[in-house]
Amino acid sequence: MPRVKSRKPKIQDRPRPRTLLLRRLRKSGKPALLIGVVVLALVAVPLGVRGVADLARPLRDAASRGLADIGFRVEHIEIEGATTTPDHVVEAALGVRRGAPILGFSPEAAASRVAALGPVKSAVVERLLPDTVRVAIVERRPVAIWQRSDNSFALIGANGAVLTDHDAAAARARDPGLPLLVGAGVPVHAKVLLALLARFPTIGKRVVAAERIDDLRWNLLLRDHATIKLPDRHVAAAMATLMRAEDRIKLLERPVRTIDLRLADRLVVRPYPNGFVTGAESKPSGHKS
Repeated sequence: MPRVKSRKPKIQDRPRPRTLLLRRLRKSGKPALLIGVVVLALVAVPLGVRGVADLARPLRDAASRGLADIGFRVEHIEIEGATTTPDHVVEAALGVRRGAPILGFSPEAAASRVAALGPVKSAVVERLLPDTVRVAIVERRPVAIWQRSDNSFALIGANGAVLTDHDAAAARARDPGLPLLVGAGVPVHAKVLLALLARFPTIGKRVVAAERIDDLRWNLLLRDHATIKLPDRHVAAAMATLMRAEDRIKLLERPVRTIDLRLADRLVVRPYPNGFVTGAESKPSGHKS
């Protein structure tokens, strides 16, 4: 019997993206656009990207509009990493509206505009063809909330920068430990104060707010409503004096009204009036040294 040769099934490769694009252009009935795309591809090799951009800008704009007609338009904007920066603020800085040609904007320029926002440390913008723009953001970490003279609130970054376009209430909800700083000149002096509180964590962990007095010195408000009055100079030495008192008599656990460190040679403690109870079990008492 004659041998019958078996035929192997033919496997059809998936067309390349460029081939699919050309097919869509042909089906869309835009032969002029097809010719323009081909010509642009041919001149790109000898001229380079920069030369083509200058030479064929009108053709590029027409091509992006034509591609938008067949589906290459912005339909989705994905924002990642914006935990406290509102999406509408990011989209406004992005400068790309839904329905616009997805090839009609510069991702690099858009990323620069987003990175210029106060809360944003860096941003990357990329196209996900055919219809999505993705924005990846790294935000500056707020370290304090500033209550300004008009009673509005802003966030302060680690370097003392005011983080504009940042939701202070949302930041406080995520991190209840953010200290509240009040008064004029706060951004300039916040970094030094926060470093001082970090140096003396026993005191720093009790501080819920700090008020800048006459742009010269700080008052610290503790969790139990006691106030520590810091001097305008030699602040670290004053804090060290307070820590010695804390180690010796647990001063910060006593129900006192104020701890005054403004005098270099003494620590003055003012207790609450007799019979006033702050929640502590011990009776009010004062200490002067």
